[in-house]
Amino acid sequence: MSTHINWRLLLGEFVVIVVGVLMALWVDQLREARVNAELEIEYLRSLDTDLEADLMQFDSADAWMRRSEAAAAIVLALYEGSPPTDDAADLAMAVETAGWQYVPSITRNTIDDLRSTGNLRLIRDPALRRAISTYYATVEGISIPLADMRNRIWAQYDGRVANVLGPRERLGVLQRPESFGYGITSDAITAAEAPSVDELIASLRAFPELEIAAGEVLYQTINSRAGVAEMRVAAQELRAALEQRLETGR
Repeated sequence: MSTHINWRLLLGEFVVIVVGVLMALWVDQLREARVNAELEIEYLRSLDTDLEADLMQFDSADAWMRRSEAAAAIVLALYEGSPPTDDAADLAMAVETAGWQYVPSITRNTIDDLRSTGNLRLIRDPALRRAISTYYATVEGISIPLADMRNRIWAQYDGRVANVLGPRERLGVLQRPESFGYGITSDAITAAEAPSVDELIASLRAFPELEIAAGEVLYQTINSRAGVAEMRVAAQELRAALEQRLETGR
């Protein structure tokens, strides 16, 4: 008995199966594309938030560095015998704080996530991906020298202040309201008043090494501020690009 094969029916069933598979794949791709697009927007918003935090850090660093510059200039003026004020406490504050340095902290949560997961590919605009990579390369390239400079200033300046101000006088500076150490107390020693202007000038001139260090603080802090300014511009440019993409992606 011969068996008749209905090739037309088989072909039809095959086409239905293939079309069904292709439709399922297409639906999956649409779903994945939608999920990826939503995830991209979440990453961009998170990067925008990180940049906002970075910009606040740059503003704080710039203000801190300007105070350090001013304090170092006062120290140099004291060596010249021409203090800008007769307030001995303010002058002692300048001597103590000229070497205080501030390196901005970069918020890296989102970029580290993007890199570790490979999700940087989700950002579809190649130019935006390059801008993101360029920003973090820029801040990393500047932050490392800033940290090195901070450590060198601490060693060259802060380590020598003890030759001019005693521990009780330095504690008195820390306890001033404008100091980050305001509220610090010690069970071992009590804070002392600042030396008189003449006494401070005499102590400084007896230790000329601090004048050299103060000059280095002044010069290097100006350079450091320029680096912070470069990071701020890079952050502002990237943030503008992110916000433009977020606006068009809604």
